[in-house]
Amino acid sequence: MQEMRDMSAAAADWFANKHPSEWSKSHFSERPTCDMLLNNVCESFNSCILEARDKPIISMLEWLRQWMMTRFQECRDRAHEKWKGKYPPKIRHILATNMETLGSCIPIKSNNRFYQIDCFDGSQYAVDLELRTCSCRSWGLSGIPCTHACSAILHQKLEPGDFVCECYSLETYKKVYAPHIMPISDANEWAHTLFIPPMPPSFGRKAGRPTNARKPGHDELEGKRNRKGRFVSLKRKQTDFKCRKCRGSDHSSRTCTEAGGDLVNQKMQINPKVQEGRN
Repeated sequence: MQEMRDMSAAAADWFANKHPSEWSKSHFSERPTCDMLLNNVCESFNSCILEARDKPIISMLEWLRQWMMTRFQECRDRAHEKWKGKYPPKIRHILATNMETLGSCIPIKSNNRFYQIDCFDGSQYAVDLELRTCSCRSWGLSGIPCTHACSAILHQKLEPGDFVCECYSLETYKKVYAPHIMPISDANEWAHTLFIPPMPPSFGRKAGRPTNARKPGHDELEGKRNRKGRFVSLKRKQTDFKCRKCRGSDHSSRTCTEAGGDLVNQKMQINPKVQEGRN
């Protein structure tokens, strides 16, 4: 916190009013097996439904139903046809990355359950293979064995992939997308009822062109967006500029009244090499 306060006192005060479990990974709970502060699920879903947001109610719901039906099937096809093994490719990549630095760990066995891991940088960690925890908390937060845990697992002559949390398994992924959305017929074939059909809400039209992009929060960068709602450019921050004639910082060369002579003579006075070249 002191290092943060040295960089920005306002940021340190803002974090001081919040519980550390809301922003510090050292205080995160290990129950969700997720070490991410914000996974942006809402942002990802919002960027996918921009096309349906300005449609009427029934048309919007039909668009969402068809989009989710297609997405569920794409996920099922990906899991059954493209992915092989016990875990998806991203989980295998994270596990392989954790195992790249095994050479810096020295496992010291206490028994078949506990290990002490000594690292070349002088750090030391305790690993519990039964509870699947490490004192660095990376294994408990993410559910994927860290480098220290992989060192202990391999020393036990076991497979690190067997210690990955089941929520990341390919079978769990298939169960998540196993439910399917049934297709329906056209609206002309729907049964007629005596109920009043849903009507759009009555509200006055605001002045100006309507916007489809989501309004950014107070802590987000403002900039231009494309039709999908993604940032394409940011506003250029205004920087200090100097007058080319008198080198003042409160005006430009077009409105300069302090320096006499034309711009060429001023440049030669500033840069003597120009004057020497002409002579």
